[in-house]
Amino acid sequence: MSISTFENVMYKAGYCRHGTPAQIGDQRGLIRTWCRDDEVYNQDVKKDRKAPGAALQFFGAFRYNNKGPCHVYYHETQEEIDEGERALEWENLVTKAQSNSSQLTARAALQVLKESDVNLRRSTRKLQHVKKHDYHRGIRGRGGVDGYRHREGALKKVVPWIQAMKHQGLECKLLEDRAPAHKSRIANDYLTVEQVEKIGWAGHSPDVNATEHAWPLLRKHVTRKFTPSKSELECEQQWIVLWEALPIEAINRWVDQVPEMVRRIIRNGGNNNFHG
Repeated sequence: MSISTFENVMYKAGYCRHGTPAQIGDQRGLIRTWCRDDEVYNQDVKKDRKAPGAALQFFGAFRYNNKGPCHVYYHETQEEIDEGERALEWENLVTKAQSNSSQLTARAALQVLKESDVNLRRSTRKLQHVKKHDYHRGIRGRGGVDGYRHREGALKKVVPWIQAMKHQGLECKLLEDRAPAHKSRIANDYLTVEQVEKIGWAGHSPDVNATEHAWPLLRKHVTRKFTPSKSELECEQQWIVLWEALPIEAINRWVDQVPEMVRRIIRNGGNNNFHG
């Protein structure tokens, strides 16, 4: 499970559907209404609390009876952006060389075997890897998360955990929302290579999506147990402490209730509007 950037967060009646972003020095909520003691409150008097850059973002993973790793994304600095560009440029060069070398080796083998090359007969491109297959950084105008950061950050922590579950004989698939970073080719190619299967984001959230229940709980405990964080490190430490304290019993309860919620939705004609 993961959360998208704070632009996708909808706060309504103190409940966040898609995530728990953090802004240093603030308590939860992206908009604050205010007025002075000697003023009459007016609905038009609001203070926008959105920061000029992306908030810190938290990614955590769990399955029934197991809690996986978590990862915190910081605002990406220009130095980190440049380093990522250089790393991808080198990765593209290596992939291109390997792909085209393998193609030449295969064609040579076909000639030795005196077998026809279907690709040549159909006049397809001569090279296996062309420029359009290169990976690129996503557009992150305010330092958010793109496919490259998602792969290098959360996925390289979560994938080994998923594989460890499989080695124990436990079925484990990855559930993510459709944030651009999660849909990116670079992230999904990595999952394909590592043989990690993804499943579609469930509709009727949060009723039939166990992951959605974690965010209100984490946010509530952050508000109750901690003062507003004054640094990125302090914010990260608060999240990690609460993630480690998240009880397995709560995770199992969220998962256990999904089948019954699905049955209720079916009885209700496919809608989940049965909540008082």
